[in-house]
Amino acid sequence: MLVWTLPSFSPARDTRGHPAFNSIVMRMLWRFYTWRLTQAGRWFLWPTFGFFAYTSASLDYYAFVPLCYACAIWLVACIAAVLYRPRVKLEVRHSDRVCAGEILPIDVDVNWPGSQPRVDLYILPHRLQDEVDAEPQDGMLIPEPGEDGRSRVRTGLRCRKRGVYKLLGLRVETDFPFGLCRSSRTHPDERSLLVYPHFHPLARMDLPMGRRYQPGGVALLSVVGESVEYVGNREYRYGDNLRDIDWRATARLDHLIVREYREEYLLRVAVVLDTFVPNAGKPKCDERDLENFERAVSMCAAVGDFLARQDYVVDIFAAGPHLYHLTAGRSLAYLDQILDILACLKVGDAEPFELVEPELCENLSRISSVICVFLNWDKQRRDFVERLRRQGVGVKVVIIRDKACAENPSEDESVPGGLAHFSAQDFARGVQEL
Repeated sequence: MLVWTLPSFSPARDTRGHPAFNSIVMRMLWRFYTWRLTQAGRWFLWPTFGFFAYTSASLDYYAFVPLCYACAIWLVACIAAVLYRPRVKLEVRHSDRVCAGEILPIDVDVNWPGSQPRVDLYILPHRLQDEVDAEPQDGMLIPEPGEDGRSRVRTGLRCRKRGVYKLLGLRVETDFPFGLCRSSRTHPDERSLLVYPHFHPLARMDLPMGRRYQPGGVALLSVVGESVEYVGNREYRYGDNLRDIDWRATARLDHLIVREYREEYLLRVAVVLDTFVPNAGKPKCDERDLENFERAVSMCAAVGDFLARQDYVVDIFAAGPHLYHLTAGRSLAYLDQILDILACLKVGDAEPFELVEPELCENLSRISSVICVFLNWDKQRRDFVERLRRQGVGVKVVIIRDKACAENPSEDESVPGGLAHFSAQDFARGVQEL
């Protein structure tokens, strides 16, 4: 059933994307009603219309008196909105990354010019997208300036859904003198905001290991902050690195002595994310499939967070409209870079394995384990897992799905150790172990 709803009375909301306001006139009227008028002004507007409707049908002289008083109040409020328009200057500081569901704090330094009258000013974001809300919704009151003519205020944004959003800046408003209509000034400051997927950190994960290790260990995979382990000294051999010569021991023994180091080994883990959602981008797309995809992205974030806290090198493979491959771990990349990729991922309307498998096979000789986060379990995914197992890598399969799978995963014995299956109720309780 189609339900037609109006957007909320949020003065920070942008109405351009709402289907009810495709015309410029409708957007201007709605913006005036929601942005320019306060809640008291909206209540007072309807009695004014009532006075006008009554006097237009009456010849009584005294019937015009309430309408004249109401019009006089509106006239003074409109003139004050022009004369007392805010003229403060803003210095804005905030992070460009936040986790979904959390509040992004925005610190603002307000510089009051000497000509600005001391009226109540409110600050709030300007033209937010539907997935981002202002905290508080009606803006934050700017405190009185100090002796230096400056004041500081903190407002916030609550981001409900992961993704990349555009922030257009802040707006300073005042409802002086009657609290009926707002006078505002926009301070444009266009920035991009990355919203990470929300996830619960994993406390434990059983990871099947293949027989491949990363040769060279930290020496090849890290750039800073690591070194190989010192074992002892021995006599110099042809081809040894001259930097390893121990000159003190050489001076004592009167022949070349070198320090010997033991080469480290690191495990390299690949995480493959299934991005296929049937009828993606179409009206008949099942909303539950999109919710399952968001949970799968959150699961990948939790897996990446767990592996980043261990001595693992992580490869993220995902293919939606674009193929993503990121190698992270130790000093190669931080967890933020993994979350940057997951924040930008979109669903795909085609099976992703044709793009992911060739890229994965090129790196498979150096990968010990593969974690597959699937949205379904069918023959194509089972064959994909079987091909990986024949290459000698350990495979762990995680299925994120509320509906029944194409094939029953509990009866499938092709993956040693079984398949982990999580529903919306499991995510609501919080997944602690994998």
